Amino acid sequence: MTGNRQNGAALLMTLLILFVLTLLAASNMERVTMQEMMVNAQRDGDLALELTEEVLREAERRIGSGLVVLSDFDDKGPLYSPGTAPVDIASAEWTEDNSFAATETFDAWSASFSGPQIPVPRYFIELIGDVEGTSQVTDVVMQGRVDATTGDIRPTGFRIVAMSQGLSGSTRRIVEVYYAGEL
Repeated sequence: MTGNRQNGAALLMTLLILFVLTLLAASNMERVTMQEMMVNAQRDGDLALELTEEVLREAERRIGSGLVVLSDFDDKGPLYSPGTAPVDIASAEWTEDNSFAATETFDAWSASFSGPQIPVPRYFIELIGDVEGTSQVTDVVMQGRVDATTGDIRPTGFRIVAMSQGLSGSTRRIVEVYYAGEL
């Protein structure tokens, strides 16, 4: 019975192939995990951007509704006089004292999402002054007040800066727009 004797080569080859397959599977799992994290971060960023855009609309409605008057603008905020708004918009600068809580937007979005709570988005408005002509507001056509000296229609310009965070709280979007309207 000399033909039944084995040297273990089949077992060694099987273990080697199994080891290579295990390495490939582990590498693939790591790649899939990274892709999942990237997709979640992208989704969180997109959500924060959509929320920020809605906060901008809330600020525009605040201007258009008559809740804001020229005498309300000062150098402390959240309604800033020309040239006094923060330039470096760090996280610590978004406080109750120098920005509005976008509660209208926050309430609507919070009702839409179950699970993690969305941090309250914030915004501030800076008065720019009378807009000289349509070249200063190329993307906005608004009715404004008539200048008594020239008869020109001159809307008032505003700089609106809004900030919101995504569901994770680690994503933040800050958007700045210029808006022309009438107080």
